Amino acid sequence: MPDDDEGSEIQIADLATQIIARKWIVVATGLIGLFVGTLMGQLPPDEYRASALVHIERRSQGLELPEILVGRGFGNSGGNRMATESHIIRSRFTLAPVADQLNLDWRIEPNRFPVIGHMAERRAWPQIPDWILPSYTRYGDSVTLDLLEVDDPLINRRARIVVTGEDTFDVSIRDREPVTGKVGELIELVPGFRFRLSELDATPGREYTLWRSNELASVGRARGGLRISERSPTNSGIVDFTYTGPDGDQTIEIVNAVVESYRSQNLNRRAAEIDQSIAFIDEQLPEIRAQTAEAAEALSEFRQQTQASNLTTQSQQLLDRIVGIEAELEELRYREEQLAQRLTENHPDYRDLLDRKARLEERLEEMRQQATKLPPLEQELLTLQQNLERSVEIERQLTSRAEQLNITRASAVSNINILERAERARHIGPERRNPMFAGLFVGLIVGVLGIFALNFLRRGIDDSRAIEDLGLPLFATINRVEGLRSGKDETELYPLARTRPNDIVVEALRGLRTGLQFSLATAPQKSLMVTSPAPSIGKSFISLNLALVSAQAGSRVLLIDADMRKGKLRKQFDLPRKHAGLSDLLSGRAEIDKVLVSDPEISLDFIASGSYPPNPADLLTADTFRKLLDEAAKEYDIIIVDCPPVLAVTDPGIIGQMTGMSLLVVKHLETTKAEIQSSQKILANSGVQLSGAILNQFDASASRYGHYGHKYGYYGGYKYHYN
Repeated sequence: MPDDDEGSEIQIADLATQIIARKWIVVATGLIGLFVGTLMGQLPPDEYRASALVHIERRSQGLELPEILVGRGFGNSGGNRMATESHIIRSRFTLAPVADQLNLDWRIEPNRFPVIGHMAERRAWPQIPDWILPSYTRYGDSVTLDLLEVDDPLINRRARIVVTGEDTFDVSIRDREPVTGKVGELIELVPGFRFRLSELDATPGREYTLWRSNELASVGRARGGLRISERSPTNSGIVDFTYTGPDGDQTIEIVNAVVESYRSQNLNRRAAEIDQSIAFIDEQLPEIRAQTAEAAEALSEFRQQTQASNLTTQSQQLLDRIVGIEAELEELRYREEQLAQRLTENHPDYRDLLDRKARLEERLEEMRQQATKLPPLEQELLTLQQNLERSVEIERQLTSRAEQLNITRASAVSNINILERAERARHIGPERRNPMFAGLFVGLIVGVLGIFALNFLRRGIDDSRAIEDLGLPLFATINRVEGLRSGKDETELYPLARTRPNDIVVEALRGLRTGLQFSLATAPQKSLMVTSPAPSIGKSFISLNLALVSAQAGSRVLLIDADMRKGKLRKQFDLPRKHAGLSDLLSGRAEIDKVLVSDPEISLDFIASGSYPPNPADLLTADTFRKLLDEAAKEYDIIIVDCPPVLAVTDPGIIGQMTGMSLLVVKHLETTKAEIQSSQKILANSGVQLSGAILNQFDASASRYGHYGHKYGYYGGYKYHYN
């Protein structure tokens, strides 16, 4: 378990080191994200919100008529009343008068820059020079439309206004010739298209578009920013009317106009309902009066035919009780309709009324049963007189209700009470800081992920850990030498230990020399093979400069260029291409004194590769090369053999069998683990065990860990200043 924790800590530390090593990438992407987020936050226009507070009182719906006449079901169903009212408020029925009152169908829009149009119009800095796209609006430009009269056939036809000077402009529509206008003058562009500007403060060249939108678009403009919400508790009737838009003054006008329009339309609906009820009563009264007359006539005929004048006292009392209970039941049904609009069926008052109504219905049924026990003649008389009194009662109620409705009509008031009008618009956004923080966050994340992606795509060896994981000790890390390959002074830079002895790369080579002294002391031979997996890795540079620093320290050094195919170390000793070398010595065409070149300043001898033979491997397998190394070991403190690449030819496998140590030079970020493993396998098949590796051309700025992930980080970050 501790091992797992330690592994997790190492992995986290590894990721952190990669990020720190490329911190400037993270900083750069973070700044770019911050800039983009800031720009995105500035693009939208300002938003303002105005609010009005309204109380919507509950009132009865439908006709206030007796149940016996109009039937049941006219009461409120108890649903979500506010949802219905919200749809009414947002309908064209309510908003069309608002659009007409505030001229929301008048449209005049400036020509804005793409994407940044609102920002350029809103912000004084940075100010875009007028010579850049002068037709687009900038900060400080303003125009006010005082009048617009457009006939219906020309609705949505757009006119183009171009500012020509102070208070002057040209206006055109489609392909017609432009008309010159001035602020304050009525301009008739075409028959049925007239307008007047009351203010124009803009630089010449600015362009505006003028048109009148249709009713659907103007109503949609009013509806777009409108929000209706009821405050808690539900069905409280306290409602917030809010409108959100880019113009603070206009939001106040719109929200107040919506409230007034809703109030006016509500009052008109109320008056229309009352008028409808009165008309209904006026229509029903003649029929009820006719029914009353028929009932009176039927009763009179019955009395004449039967000579029955009046009911008995007992029957009259029964009739009075029946009529009284029916009248009381009618009143209870009316009250039930009223309570159903305000209370639920489980409310105590509502339950009380239902219980009382049930008791009266039971009593009425009992009395009707008693009426059936009367003599037939008296029953008939009771029924006729009951019909007459019921008709009279209905006529009385209708007449009374008509009088009440007339009074209500004359004194009708809206149930919409304005508690607070909109008086100021509050700036609510958009939130311009959140995009900044979001952009910064996204930029940092992109930077971090980019670092991980770059490091993942790099398959080359990055630091000593990757080499040591393959079982190879790392003898040295040699920094990259600027300009070594492409600089003008390439010849000067190649023997760096001679031309710049104080360079940090030379210091690293001195460290390598010291380490090799101890290793070669225990080796069977004082010879060292230097090779690499592939060409252009820097093995010859390492071989030459290692020989130089060793000789400068007083050691007797022999440097052999064993690359008999493409060896070029002779150039560093000013030797011609045809100078005799190793191939000539091994083939017997030259003696040792003809191929050996001595440095005049230090104890360094050199054997060039010589002429390029057709069979280098055959020459190396001969005893001549082994004898050369044995004889040289008696005269020199260290023999350095620069070999061709392992993966290119078989020469290193032969030479490595005869040397005391074998070093593999790998190039930072280019040599892959697969190449190293292949080199190990090929040499192992020849019986050669690599002694270690040298990490060459190390570039801390390109490493995934920078100066932090390498054991020689001090040297990687050190800068030497030349005099």
